[in-house]
Amino acid sequence: MSVGLDADNDLGPILTRGGRSYDFDALEALVDYWKNWAIIAAGVVGLTTFFTGVLEYVRQGRQHRAENFVQMRRRFLETPQYREILDLLAGDDPKLREVSIQEKRNFVGFLEEVAVMVNSRLIRREVAHYMFGYYVQLTAKSTHFWEHLDRQSHYWRVFRAFAEDMAKVKAETQTNPNLHF
Repeated sequence: MSVGLDADNDLGPILTRGGRSYDFDALEALVDYWKNWAIIAAGVVGLTTFFTGVLEYVRQGRQHRAENFVQMRRRFLETPQYREILDLLAGDDPKLREVSIQEKRNFVGFLEEVAVMVNSRLIRREVAHYMFGYYVQLTAKSTHFWEHLDRQSHYWRVFRAFAEDMAKVKAETQTNPNLHF
C-alpha cells in the first residue's frame, strides 16, 4: 500500500493498494454525502418523535380532563342532597327555604368548582354550559334558594360571575355546538 501524488491528477492524493488506486477526495465527498443524509434522517426521526410525544401529551390531557369531568358530573347528579335541591329548584319550590344552609353552600360551592375549572381552562365554557348551565341559571334566579344566604356576599362572587357567563353562553349559542373537551 502506498500513498502518493499522481502527477496527472489535480484532485489530490491517491491510495494505491493491490494494484488499485483510490481518490481520497472522492471518498471523503462520498462519506460527507452519506453523513449529511444520516443527519437529515436523524433529524426527521427526532422531529417525528417529538411531535408524536406532544400529540400524545395533548391526548392524555384531554382524556384526564374528560375523566375528571365525568366524575364531577356523576358526583353532582348522584349526591342525594344535590338531587333534592335540583328537584326543588326546577319549580323554585318554597321548600328550598328549609334546606340547610350548609347543604346550600355545598351545592353552590360545587357549581363554583365548575366555574374555577372553566376559568382555569380545564373545561370549555360550552361544555360547562351544556352540562351545568341550566342548574346555574335556576340557582341564580331562585328566590327561595337564597333564603338565609346573602346572594350578594363577597364569597359568592365566583358563582355570580359564572351565572352571568352561562347566561352569555346561552345567548350566544342557540344551537348545540360540536362539544369536545
